[in-house]
Amino acid sequence: MTSTGPGDAAYLVLSRVRPLYQASARAVDQALAGTDLTVPLRAVVEHLLDRGPRTVPQVAREFGVTRQSVQVVVDGGAARGLLRLDDNPLHRRSRLVAVTELGRRTFADVHDRELQALARVTDGLDADDLARCAEVLALLTERVHRLADPDPPPDPASDPDPDLSPDLSPDLSPDHDEEPS
Repeated sequence: MTSTGPGDAAYLVLSRVRPLYQASARAVDQALAGTDLTVPLRAVVEHLLDRGPRTVPQVAREFGVTRQSVQVVVDGGAARGLLRLDDNPLHRRSRLVAVTELGRRTFADVHDRELQALARVTDGLDADDLARCAEVLALLTERVHRLADPDPPPDPASDPDPDLSPDLSPDLSPDHDEEPS
């Protein structure tokens, strides 16, 4: 494809991202064999390690997925001892999901192996080129998000759980998984 402008170049980048994502997911899945982590659980653990304890609705909003799908992953992580649910001082029923010490160690071991594999994959590539690529992809991702959702919800970092009020919040305990009617 011959590039005639930034839109064409962006299209080319986006056409390369999906195969990269799919191959990366397969590689990560293979690297997780023999651990208690799955690809989605690994993503949640890393997110919580980066951002600190979050509620299930916050993680879902930040990932752009349903609360129910995150709840399934969190329940699995808690059952494996990698995640724990703590009381939330800001909300009675929406507990905070945090990484346990076992979760930290498991992630650190997996991540060390990933970094070793990435060092092999990127052999011969310039680190500055990769850093610039990451910057461009982050900016492109942000702009595509705005295109897809011109009125995004408030930044979760500035408001711990803006869409949950004490009277209307979903009960996320195992016995009460449904939204109030």
